[in-house]
Amino acid sequence: MPSVQEIRRAIDLYLAEAYPNGVPKAIIEKYSPPEPFVPEDWLMSDVSERTPPDAGFDRVESFALRIGNDGYRNMKLRLTRPPDGGVFLFAVDSHDAFLEAPPGTPDHRALEELKRRNAAIAGATIGAWDAAGLPTERSYLRRRIRQARQCKGQSPRGPDKKKSDNVN
Repeated sequence: MPSVQEIRRAIDLYLAEAYPNGVPKAIIEKYSPPEPFVPEDWLMSDVSERTPPDAGFDRVESFALRIGNDGYRNMKLRLTRPPDGGVFLFAVDSHDAFLEAPPGTPDHRALEELKRRNAAIAGATIGAWDAAGLPTERSYLRRRIRQARQCKGQSPRGPDKKKSDNVN
């Protein structure tokens, strides 16, 4: 489980990207963890959506905080447990992939702009988390790829080339 400081930092960085013109008071009140707080207790409260919804803490696969952004209230800060279950990782779920408007309809252009904006906010948030050293899905996958390459005798940049391999 991320520490109290990591959760607070992740929320602060998310809010900075999602609400550049100021965070609404209702969002601050709902998603600012109380002083002090126990991460497990706070996440198991009604502040988060859990998958599966009725699971105990040890069986929860992900927690989602529907913090939104200044143009779309359904974006979520997600804490996801990868298959090895040893850690929780921070992710942004723009929660817009299922939305569609056929090309040529009045809503198509606006929806595509919303998706582009959500993707930009998500990318900036994940970049800020990575820069702050927070555990993200992206950093986790990069680490797993490096580990897999090292197990196969490859350098992190790709297969090792020996001088004898380059001789004609």
